[in-house]
Amino acid sequence: MTNTHRTGISQAVLVVVCLSLSYVSFALVHNIASTRSQGNFDVLVDQSLNLIHQQGDKFNRTLDGLAGLVLASDAVTSTELGEYADALNLHQDKLASTAIGFASLGEVTDQNPVNYVNTHLVESALPAPVDGAGSEHFVIRLAEPRPRHASLLGYDFANEPDLLAAALTARKTGEAIASIGVPKGNRTSASREMFLLRPVYRTLPDTKPDTPEKAFVGFAFLVTNFNRVFVDLASAQKDLVTLRVEYNTHTDHAVISNSKFVVHKSLQMYGQELNLVWESTPEFEALQSFRARWIVLMLGVLITALISTIFAVFSRRDRMITAIVAQKTRDLETQDKEKRSILENAMLAIVSANAAGEILDTNDAAKKLLRPLDAHQRVKGKLLHQLLPSFNIHSPDGASKLHLNAAGKANSLTIEIEKNTWVTADGDTRITLLLRDITTSERHAQELREAEQRWNLALMGAQIGVFDLNLEHDTSIVSDTWRNTLRIEGHMDARDPYRLQLDRIHPDDLPALQLAEMACIDGETDHAKACFRVNVGQDEWRWIKSDAVVVKRAADGTALRMLGIQLDVTESFDLDQMKHDFVATVSHELRTPLTSIKGALGLLAPQVKGDKPQATDRLIEIATSNCDRLTKLVNDLLDMEKLNAGSMTHDTKPENLTDIMMLAAEQLETYASQWEVALEVDTPQGDQYILTDKLRLTQVLTNLLSNACKFAYPGTKVCLTAEAFPTFTKVSVSNLGKGISEEFRGQIFQPFSQADNSDTRQRGGTGLGLNISRHLIEAMGGEIGFESDPGEETVFWFTCPIADWDEIEDAA
Repeated sequence: MTNTHRTGISQAVLVVVCLSLSYVSFALVHNIASTRSQGNFDVLVDQSLNLIHQQGDKFNRTLDGLAGLVLASDAVTSTELGEYADALNLHQDKLASTAIGFASLGEVTDQNPVNYVNTHLVESALPAPVDGAGSEHFVIRLAEPRPRHASLLGYDFANEPDLLAAALTARKTGEAIASIGVPKGNRTSASREMFLLRPVYRTLPDTKPDTPEKAFVGFAFLVTNFNRVFVDLASAQKDLVTLRVEYNTHTDHAVISNSKFVVHKSLQMYGQELNLVWESTPEFEALQSFRARWIVLMLGVLITALISTIFAVFSRRDRMITAIVAQKTRDLETQDKEKRSILENAMLAIVSANAAGEILDTNDAAKKLLRPLDAHQRVKGKLLHQLLPSFNIHSPDGASKLHLNAAGKANSLTIEIEKNTWVTADGDTRITLLLRDITTSERHAQELREAEQRWNLALMGAQIGVFDLNLEHDTSIVSDTWRNTLRIEGHMDARDPYRLQLDRIHPDDLPALQLAEMACIDGETDHAKACFRVNVGQDEWRWIKSDAVVVKRAADGTALRMLGIQLDVTESFDLDQMKHDFVATVSHELRTPLTSIKGALGLLAPQVKGDKPQATDRLIEIATSNCDRLTKLVNDLLDMEKLNAGSMTHDTKPENLTDIMMLAAEQLETYASQWEVALEVDTPQGDQYILTDKLRLTQVLTNLLSNACKFAYPGTKVCLTAEAFPTFTKVSVSNLGKGISEEFRGQIFQPFSQADNSDTRQRGGTGLGLNISRHLIEAMGGEIGFESDPGEETVFWFTCPIADWDEIEDAA
């Protein structure tokens, strides 16, 4: 059986024992509470029974007093009896006694019992005592208080069998006898009333003292309210106990009662057997501590649950500790095996020695490293200074390098040693050496330093400055050439020297540099290229060309490192400026004589036409054509200079695209005929207004159409079409010809670029038209591009923004 099973059984036994104790406690508290509550109820019953006996004694005293009044007086009058009743406060309604009176032998002869009483009792007082043992007529002579009980006067007991039977029994026994019920027709209330009869005897004169003879005089009687005698006897107990009285009946104790506490008693009183039943009320039951047993049971259950929980927690803790110990044991075994495996298979050589330098143990890597140093091929047990002569075993812990000569080898070894001194549990000093052969890495490092030196010399010779930006920590590293180029000699220890140049850059050029760098950092461009002017001192401005690229990004694309170069291109800018100035000067100087030549040819042509041979006309035609070509070349050169200088102007306003397309086609119609191609124009339906400069757009269309005609196959068509979109219009020029080769597509919009110079010389052209067209279209808010399949259709297209109606109306 496992520990887990034993723990589970122990927990189950503990829970059963706790629950059993809880139930026993519950039953014990219940019995104690029930016994105590029953005792309290018995006390109330005893108190009630004592009150009943006290009330009976009070009734006996009242009857004794009434009998004494009768015997003490020769003739008791109603007045005397009324005074006695007043003394007893019988006129109060709440008393148990309601009336007193006297009855004697006799018969009522008068039809009016009241007259009979008044005649025989009031006037002649009491009759003489007679035995009258055989008579069964007992007539009520007196009754007080009279106003409420006048109807009792003259009543004969013989009219009420139960009353007569009680009277006869009382006369016979000489004891007070009770009769439940009063004469019919004389009840004063709806409650049951009890008649208490006490026989009155008078001792006869001249009798022996030891055996006196007595004569029956009559009955002193007391009328009581039955409910007040028994039920309402103890007003203090009416909220706790209820009393039920059965008169001359057999009480069935098996009758089901809703009360928790019930007591049955039989009482002999006034010759009658009374069955008394006391029952507890809800108020009494609510006062008893029956909740204690449930509280004890609940506490027992809670304690059981708490003990079970604590036991479960400790059991789980023991299991966890056992599992942890087992796991730790396995981990330690695994770690020990792992360490042994690492030590045996480590690429790093590990040597363990004592304080004297004797080698105690090595791994395989150490054996392979140290054996070439010893001709005897033995490592363990040797002293360190025998294998590593230049190593000082008493040196401080840390890293060091040794240069050793291997046995039988010409080249020396470079070994890096990491020393660590420690003490065993027994207090012995141990030395651990980590050895690594760094001969190859040292050689590579030397080669790298030499290569870096050559690279730096090359950069210095080419005057190329290098900068390395750490965008994550806002630091930078710059080369000496970079400092020399920008003439930043100080601040050698600056954390971010690259930012020092920002204060020297010309204010007009700084935004362009920052915009280019941010575009590259944000990933919008691959390179951050910019040209800017830097003040290098003494009011001297130098042109710097910068080209940087992001070489490291985070997982979310954030730029972390940027690497770039900077060149001083001041001389190149000066040469370009000289070239631009020369071209502009030559262009302007050529325009004037060309205009004169073209004018002269125009005047000469009609004069010699018809008078000269055909060869002269041909010469004039050739001269005119070449003059036009030179004029176009000069105009293109001047446009290029304007674009480079930023002085090219255009006036955009709403223009009808159809008119521009038709105008350009008309101008190129003769030119197309020369190349044996046909022009086909597909204008948009309706009036299509665009925002453009009509003159400049016509120039672009002329360039595109002339190129399409020159490079189209003879006998084919050159198509000019327009397609409207929601915000712009796309104009396309297509032809069927040789097409554009893959290697030339990236240069097609560069100035002076031509796919085939020999072919261009045959067809004419300067290579400036597409470059000028691109600048013009982009300046007017459009885009330009092309699509070409070699040997198939080639399409050049550009877009123009559509003019809205407000602009059209303003232009009108």
